[in-house]
Amino acid sequence: MKKRILAALLAASMALCAGCGSQTSDDGEEQTAAGTAVEVAEVTKGAMSTEYSVNGKVVADNEVQVFPMLAGQVLTLSVSEGDKVAKGQTLLNVDTSSVTSTMSSLRESYNATKTATEKAIENAQIGVEQAQLAVENTEALLEAGAAAEQDLTKAKQGLAQAQAGVQQARAQQAASLAQIQASMDQINKQASYGTVTAPCAGTVTAVNVVQGGMASSAQPAVVIAEDSRVKINASVSEDVFAGLHTGDSAGVQISVLSDEVKSAKIVSLPAAANQQTNLYDVSVSVPSGTEPAIGAFATVIFYTDRRENTLSVPTDCVLTGNDNERYLFTVDESGTTAARVTVETGLVGKTNTEITSGLNEGDRVVVKGQSYLSDGSAVRVVTSDGGEG
Repeated sequence: MKKRILAALLAASMALCAGCGSQTSDDGEEQTAAGTAVEVAEVTKGAMSTEYSVNGKVVADNEVQVFPMLAGQVLTLSVSEGDKVAKGQTLLNVDTSSVTSTMSSLRESYNATKTATEKAIENAQIGVEQAQLAVENTEALLEAGAAAEQDLTKAKQGLAQAQAGVQQARAQQAASLAQIQASMDQINKQASYGTVTAPCAGTVTAVNVVQGGMASSAQPAVVIAEDSRVKINASVSEDVFAGLHTGDSAGVQISVLSDEVKSAKIVSLPAAANQQTNLYDVSVSVPSGTEPAIGAFATVIFYTDRRENTLSVPTDCVLTGNDNERYLFTVDESGTTAARVTVETGLVGKTNTEITSGLNEGDRVVVKGQSYLSDGSAVRVVTSDGGEG
């Protein structure tokens, strides 16, 4: 009997000791005698904005389409998509045989014409020599009294005609050869179109022909991003677009390069919405120090409704009560008691929420452990590593 009484007293004593160490709240959270462990943060004042994240794509800032001037089979193709090219660099060569097929016959005609006209000039010069000799003989006869003055005049007229014949033969040669040369020059010019070169330096963004295939003067064979300059295009709805301005800051995250969100700026805004999508295509600069490939996908964060010097708290610490009441818990200066505070909220950012009434700068709000509190709850402030705050 004494053993049973002793056992009962021992059990009661252990239960009493356990109750002194800790207790369990109605929602199951274990509390120490010092109160619920919570983490706090001070209410700060600064800039706030609403954030919108949309998908974007890296595109060329200015694309130059290179059209072949001559249609034909592609004999050589020297570039691929993504290659960097210099101005004047050969991109491809197109077969020119269709325009050069008559070149050999033109050369033969040129040589034959030159030979024939040089022979005519030579004969005309012989005529000049003969006419000059006739003038000299007539002058001698005139001095001897064996010829009349009119004979000398006639001889000189013959010389002038012979000299004119030489000039005419030379002019005829020049005209004939020039006509043939013009035809050859035209062919050479057309043949030069068979070599397609880069009109600017940059990065090749598209190649629309293949070696052995056909090139058309109606379709660009190669597209080049001029000077390799790129930007990011993203489409937004009208309500977001209304809050954007050229030069505004934006955030850009290019997953193939980094998970970090880097700073960028809006470089251009459209005058109207895209007729096919009814969205507004906004261009954003590429963050400094990054070199994304054309076609890479990006996440673009736009900031609207910017406000300066506004109070904000971490969004997670704001709770919702009955009738959509917004409230949170603050901790007094001693760090031992929590108070339930009704607040009015404004802008909601990615991590913070604007507080328009109910708090002051420097107030300490509960950011962890608030779900286990009620007005007047005993608390003890701890840091994220578990130490006392």
